[in-house]
Amino acid sequence: MSRFLPLLEMWAAVVALATAAAAVARTHAGYVRPHLRATTGVVAGQKFVHGDEYSAGGYVPTLEFAIETGQLVRARARGKPLGEPLEEGAEVAVVYRRDNPSRCYVGSLDDHAPETDVGVWATCLGVGLVGGLLFGSVALVIML
Repeated sequence: MSRFLPLLEMWAAVVALATAAAAVARTHAGYVRPHLRATTGVVAGQKFVHGDEYSAGGYVPTLEFAIETGQLVRARARGKPLGEPLEEGAEVAVVYRRDNPSRCYVGSLDDHAPETDVGVWATCLGVGLVGGLLFGSVALVIML
């Protein structure tokens, strides 16, 4: 029995971490997705950024686009640098945050859809682990 309890405690810790991860992911997905807006913008320039030991370098474009209020925004795109430079003056799809338009990305809303699936999978994992913990607890009680 003494070898079974540490295993049960480890399962409890895993369940707690999975549930916390699910809550954070669901909150993040529920907050970020509705606040994203899509539009088209123009490449106003770009900068080459050098890579480091963890990532490759690439081109980071500066975008000009109009937000839903009609205001013109000029901001450097965030996210992973592009491998090839975009042509200056080219129209591109832009995704930006409604509350902070300077946080913009090259791409469409569909590129950001997988973020919402993380919360669903984390919740399923947490529920499965809770079931395993309950099953283990019942087995422990029966063994005693």
